[in-house]
Amino acid sequence: MRRNPERLAWTVLLTSLLICIGLTVAIPLSIRSFINDSTEVASITLEVQQGTALVSRVGLDEPIGVTSSLTNLLEESVIRADSNVQAVLTIRSAGGATLLTVQIYGSTNLKILSARSPRFTQSNLSHQVQLYVDGGRIRLSVAGNLDRPLECEVDTPQATAQLQDGTYAVDVSESEAQVTVREGSAIVSAEGSSLALGALTRTAVKLGSRPAGILKPERNLVINGNFRLPLEGTWEITHDLQEPSEAQGEVTIVTDGSQRVALFQRAGTYHAETDLRQVINKDVRDFRTLKLHFVVKIINQDVPVCGTAGTECPMMVRLDYKDDNGTDRSLLQGFYWRLDPNGVNPNYNTTSGARVEHIPVQRDFSFTYDSGDLIESLSPSQITAITFYASGHSYTASIAEVELVGEQ
Repeated sequence: MRRNPERLAWTVLLTSLLICIGLTVAIPLSIRSFINDSTEVASITLEVQQGTALVSRVGLDEPIGVTSSLTNLLEESVIRADSNVQAVLTIRSAGGATLLTVQIYGSTNLKILSARSPRFTQSNLSHQVQLYVDGGRIRLSVAGNLDRPLECEVDTPQATAQLQDGTYAVDVSESEAQVTVREGSAIVSAEGSSLALGALTRTAVKLGSRPAGILKPERNLVINGNFRLPLEGTWEITHDLQEPSEAQGEVTIVTDGSQRVALFQRAGTYHAETDLRQVINKDVRDFRTLKLHFVVKIINQDVPVCGTAGTECPMMVRLDYKDDNGTDRSLLQGFYWRLDPNGVNPNYNTTSGARVEHIPVQRDFSFTYDSGDLIESLSPSQITAITFYASGHSYTASIAEVELVGEQ
């Protein structure tokens, strides 16, 4: 049987044409798919503010203890914080933009399931972060105004929470998870049911149950504590200068990572004070709990500790209140980083009448302050005002996330 050379030639020609067309289409699509779908692990840093956090990493049999800073954490890392630990987890894109900051409180277990950003700017993908918390309490600040959307998800044994840009708290026990929206919005899902939460709302999810509906949040008595609004009308700035010819300090609102902060700055030779005050005048006799929360950062100070009388901290907070008898009282707490090489300056305010030791913090590091229950420790009948002030000769410090949260 003779083979038909013309048919063979046409077969080879058509096959080559189809292969050429296929490659012409497939290669650009493959390149486009690679550019669009390729991701890389975000930059993940753990900063321990207090105590020792245990970090388990993939490929290592034993966890390592972290007392200061640990960089370049990988996905699948597990952070275990015992009861006296406070730490901050920061996740940044490959370009350096802060995507998420997570305040980790004591007795918390957190796993970084994934933290990824697109490898190429041409990609249509979002930044993606997924965390798992099976016990304890975290507070999240999810960044907005990024170069692309951020998909942030927090999983617990009871529920899944998808978070938009804003500030959130997640509390997890063996039987229940609570998600509170301070700012922003969230979708909480469990057992096939989803619930949308807006600002100043929360929900609770018991194990094996659906979300319990929209619940009343704890009340924040401070207005504009996130500094998203202008200071005018919510906070009052005042000054005290020992030498009137010198420049007074200033308070400006700037962005630090994913937060808006109030930055206190002053350079001089003589003593000065820069105050940021808000009048509250709120009766709190029917409150079950009341807690003060804020983030402080000391960037610079020239006076060791807080001066010769313990009154010149680069950042101090004063909470004015009335006690059960209607007597005016104040809670005063200072923060500093510069030690006194001579060991002379006291670490408490010697003029306040009550010895509350000032708190040493790391320089240029965000420290989270939580007061504990003020109803129990102070027995206030009314909160009068709250004042943050920087004191000394030259200082640079900031505050953020100011909350005086009460539960009725």
